[in-house]
Amino acid sequence: AGMTPQDFERFQHNSQDCGVLLYYAGEFTPAMIAAAADSLKGRLASEEAGSAAKRKVFSTFIEMAQNVLHYAAANAEPGLPQPPASGAIAVGRDASEGDAGHYWLVCSNPVHVEHIARLTEKLNALQSMSLAEIKESYRAQLRNAEHSDTDAISKGAGLGLLTIARDASAPLEYSFASTADPRSRTAQFYVKARV
Repeated sequence: AGMTPQDFERFQHNSQDCGVLLYYAGEFTPAMIAAAADSLKGRLASEEAGSAAKRKVFSTFIEMAQNVLHYAAANAEPGLPQPPASGAIAVGRDASEGDAGHYWLVCSNPVHVEHIARLTEKLNALQSMSLAEIKESYRAQLRNAEHSDTDAISKGAGLGLLTIARDASAPLEYSFASTADPRSRTAQFYVKARV
């Protein structure tokens, strides 16, 4: 039956309760990312937060969206056309008491199951690092030319996660959810950052 008007009303109320400023789900392309970024810029312009916080929200949004493209490249089967990048992203204001000026960003996208262990290792390491250690690791990753160009998880997405962690005010949160199809070789990957 699809979404009823009542379902949509509940969806709207839930979005408002969570402080959602922007939500997108579907195919990610450079044009879509640019359009969503313009929309987010407009929403942030009317926010009372300082310019530094707004810059971090905006840059984190761009990194998360770019990561969806990186993971799609990493999921591609050799010799076959790359599947379209798909995922979801949301940006919101933390409305809880005492958190004025804080924002959250969440994104999700499919990842190949064989990448889960490496991503878990990277994210667990990031969660335990100080900001100084994150910044040093970011600089080291920029200098590191040893990765093969096809290693999108380590080279592209790994750098993206470091960039997101560098701008976050708390450790990144993440989870993986397997699909309903037991034959599927992908899982849904979720990352949340607070800025």
